[in-house]
Amino acid sequence: MKNSIVVLIMLVMIYGCSKSTSPDEKPMIAIEIFQNGSIQEMFIVTEEENGDVYPICYEEQQIGEIEIHVSECYTQPPIEEIIILFSIIARKNGNYTEFIGANHFDTLRIDYQQDFDAINENLNCGTMYDPYDGFIINARFSVWKDSVFIDSLFTDNLGRFETEIVADNYLLKAFVRDEFFETEFQLIEGYADYSIPDYYSIDYKPNIYLYPETTIELDLNISFPHSGNVIVSIPEYPEQWRNLQIESDGKINDQYNYLFYESIQPNIFQKTKGWVVELENLEVFFKENLQQSGFNQTEINDFIEHWIPILIDSKYYAIYPQYNKQLDPLIQLNFSKQPDSILRLTYFVKKLNSNEIKLEKPEIPSFDRTGFVVTEWGLIFDKK
Repeated sequence: MKNSIVVLIMLVMIYGCSKSTSPDEKPMIAIEIFQNGSIQEMFIVTEEENGDVYPICYEEQQIGEIEIHVSECYTQPPIEEIIILFSIIARKNGNYTEFIGANHFDTLRIDYQQDFDAINENLNCGTMYDPYDGFIINARFSVWKDSVFIDSLFTDNLGRFETEIVADNYLLKAFVRDEFFETEFQLIEGYADYSIPDYYSIDYKPNIYLYPETTIELDLNISFPHSGNVIVSIPEYPEQWRNLQIESDGKINDQYNYLFYESIQPNIFQKTKGWVVELENLEVFFKENLQQSGFNQTEINDFIEHWIPILIDSKYYAIYPQYNKQLDPLIQLNFSKQPDSILRLTYFVKKLNSNEIKLEKPEIPSFDRTGFVVTEWGLIFDKK
């Protein structure tokens, strides 16, 4: 979808059959509907419109609609605040849906003449999206009925799919190696939009530490074989992750002690092997587990300093480790000079009401810090 995001500092007029809201209500965003090269409708929506649907009219006929979804996101320490996020689903009759996210004070521009493609009326088709994170793109699902494999279903780079599978109730599974995401799925006759909650997950604050044997120049690229992207980084990715000057003590560009990023990717992580840890034991657990995994004291201190003040609102946590084997198929680190030893560990963390669940104890892979060493830690929250 073509859109323009600018700072909104003006009052807007209301046209056509759309609903109006007061510009004094906050948080809010503005939506502009373009048709034939000019604005036909403009309106403001606020968090009070969560779940509302706005009809879109052209020449006194309704040709589509805008659906509003609002969610909250908490920023991390040292500055903790709630950010209101808007998810907009735009539909045009007989055309694929467009999905776009927006922050407070954004302006979204939707062109009803150019931004939509016609659906195939001869197939069952639609779009798939995670209500938090947008279109589910370039995904491959296996479709199951009563434990019997039916067929495969693919989405394109706009989250769209077409299939000859008949309308019915199914189970969708997405596999990466031995892990999978699965969800119940009711395929509708004709066209429909399908919300697939928790398909994506965010890997929060992975730190990448680099220790070459001598000073080197390095490029580092992150790729996502099953879709995904970097959403936050220090320094700025990808431009400032090229021609990095790395000292043998780990100093980067004479400024950073590690590379920081956060990413979004499919929620296909192992959730069978792990530990159940009580809140009061959490700090000791992470210190011992990180040390056993192969991290040095500086890396462990950085983890503890960041995460222990955050993990405070549940009495118990289930902690599922994701090592190189689980991370590499989803989040690949590509180096211009290949390291000799790479240690990757991201904890998938889920809040628990009790310690009654039983988990299979993971085997911690051995790690030898020899040659050019790279280590990385991170953490993923279960959205539920």
